[in-house]
Amino acid sequence: MYQFTTATVINSALDSNEVTPKFAGDAAKFVVTRVNTFKKDNILSAHKRAYESGVKEVGKITLGAGTSGKVVRLSIELRLAQQNAESDFANSFLWFRKPILVEVISSGNATTDATALTKQLNRIKDRFGYSHLTATSAGAEITLTAKENNQRFYSVKFEQEYTTDNTVIEMAYSPVAGGVAFAVTTKGRVGFGDDAFMIKSVMTPTYENTRFLGSNSEGRPILGGNYTQFTLRYTVDKNIDEGITMSGKSLTTHVFWVKSDLVASFEAELSKTVPAIISLESISGLVLTADSLLDLSEAETTTVKVAGAIGAVSFVSGTVGTATIDAATGVVTAVGVGTTVITATDSTGKTGTIVIEVMA
Repeated sequence: MYQFTTATVINSALDSNEVTPKFAGDAAKFVVTRVNTFKKDNILSAHKRAYESGVKEVGKITLGAGTSGKVVRLSIELRLAQQNAESDFANSFLWFRKPILVEVISSGNATTDATALTKQLNRIKDRFGYSHLTATSAGAEITLTAKENNQRFYSVKFEQEYTTDNTVIEMAYSPVAGGVAFAVTTKGRVGFGDDAFMIKSVMTPTYENTRFLGSNSEGRPILGGNYTQFTLRYTVDKNIDEGITMSGKSLTTHVFWVKSDLVASFEAELSKTVPAIISLESISGLVLTADSLLDLSEAETTTVKVAGAIGAVSFVSGTVGTATIDAATGVVTAVGVGTTVITATDSTGKTGTIVIEVMA
């Protein structure tokens, strides 16, 4: 009972009585009406994470020329990012994935086939009329755009049938030569503080949360509010001197979701009490760990581990004459005496570095 977390959505600078300020700070305290009076001496830390808009993933593939009269297909595998779970993506695997497959009879012309496959893709809808992606074509190039910020193009292939001894039971396919393999041109990103995030993580639209005059109706997220998160960690000495609660401190966490047009004023008031608000953006890069000292004489290696990454991670060594690194696995191999900076980059473009030293 002495360790708990509160969450408060702030949509107005005034309380529900339209008179009392919702939040105010000074050198001694920070007050949030109907939440608490936070004394400066008891505030352990204050963090801020700004609203971040989501980005829909986009990728392109250029088709090669198929054999006229043969079946060609575009095979797409969509996956969900950041532990998102949707029933349409449920399957027997540990990750949420959705295969999408379209086939046409090849005309022998890549541009014609691209147009035909694009039409097929845009016709695919679920029972509610929802499609999972949009497709456009320009010449032999097909551009795929995800419908949601949490969708990722894990695999996209253009293939053509070929004859095998098992063709009667199951057709076999092989890649079509002459095109350009699929590549993601715009990396997707799940938003923070946007509508989808607020509904999923802060206040689900239950009956009680949406009904007129429901509990705490003034504290519901507003669509398009674009909220920034402020977090206070607060400690208070417990004043009961008997039983299991004797001595000790109460450590609580208080989260405030502040509407975009109030962020500046909320931060200004909080800064009067807590001048050093920690912005999580400044420490949101990847965290790399590894053995930072390698012995060249023993041909030592180390594997760089990454925390905070989303999707696949690629690695680069700044000085390959000192140490090389496998771009996919992160295994560092000593090459020569000196130091090198290892840089890791995840699928969203977020980076992190670590210095590796090689001794003789």
